[in-house]
Amino acid sequence: MFLLILSVLHTVLAVLGVIFNSILIFLTAFKSPKSIGTFSILLTVRGCTDALACIFDIFSQSRPIPSGLTLGIASTGICKYLNAWSCFLGYSLQLHFHCFSFHLLILCFLFRYYVLLERYPKSNQLIFLMCLFYFPSFFQALFVLIDNNKPEDVRQLVQIHHPEYELKDVIVNGHVDLRDFPCLFSYLLMLIPIIPGCVLIHVLRRKIHCKLRNAILRPEVREKHRQLTFALTVQTLIPVAFVLSTAAFLLGQLRIIESPILESSTLLFAVIVPVINPILAIALIRPYRETIMRKIGLDPKEWQFMSKDCSVAPGDSRSSMFGSFDNSSVASVTSVNSKFTITGEMNPFD
Repeated sequence: MFLLILSVLHTVLAVLGVIFNSILIFLTAFKSPKSIGTFSILLTVRGCTDALACIFDIFSQSRPIPSGLTLGIASTGICKYLNAWSCFLGYSLQLHFHCFSFHLLILCFLFRYYVLLERYPKSNQLIFLMCLFYFPSFFQALFVLIDNNKPEDVRQLVQIHHPEYELKDVIVNGHVDLRDFPCLFSYLLMLIPIIPGCVLIHVLRRKIHCKLRNAILRPEVREKHRQLTFALTVQTLIPVAFVLSTAAFLLGQLRIIESPILESSTLLFAVIVPVINPILAIALIRPYRETIMRKIGLDPKEWQFMSKDCSVAPGDSRSSMFGSFDNSSVASVTSVNSKFTITGEMNPFD
């Protein structure tokens, strides 16, 4: 019964993720303020990545089953009406897009830190960076697909380790031996960066906060950055879901805890991320938030007193979570005796 509840929750979250990210993609394409600059490209790519992760989650509805050196993948999604290969493909692509989404989150923090030091990067520079960040995810998916073993062999080994599991009505794929190089390399490529990536995100947040604290800025600009720091702090909580997903997988694979509930939770934790990402983006970027409020019949002016403290840039309809300086207020900041001072006005969108 509890597994059924987890399965329903899993499906509901994935469907919500597709809806929310589709809304975000529309907003970034048609409602992005000019002050966001090239960051709207990053928002769009993240929205597409998270939406695809949710789509393939619905398609495969996979549950990893650690079984000694064997890793079984039990799938109960739409793919079971096609064939075993489609289920394994859906599972592989789901992991691929979750992995790329995490790398894009790191890039978001690097982007903001770079903006504080220099100017907004040009579109071709940002696209080049996203391509570099995509390569680990690409190789992860490629090597997972290479190591696809015969479903009947995997099913037999899983049943030997878990004779109490009822697997008659599910498709079982996976890896016979996790020590095989393609399989081992792909999962290490996905799991190892999680902790260093989380540490890097927290370090970047602290550096951004420190740089803003030591900067000499106009009061309205400082207020925008104060709220930006709040937005970054909220975003640093997102990778916790990836950490929980990794912990659930390792606990099962190391045979510390063997439980169908834990196995179902592995990808359940991961699918929470693509649901939270678009909600935060829409809530913290004023033009996006106001567009949604108007669509549902709310007057943004009537709710201004509530949104003032949570908006990244209150009072500026063109400001954004990662573009809090508009064309008239961006300034070059340089270091002078461990302090920062405004040296002149410039437009980062040239």
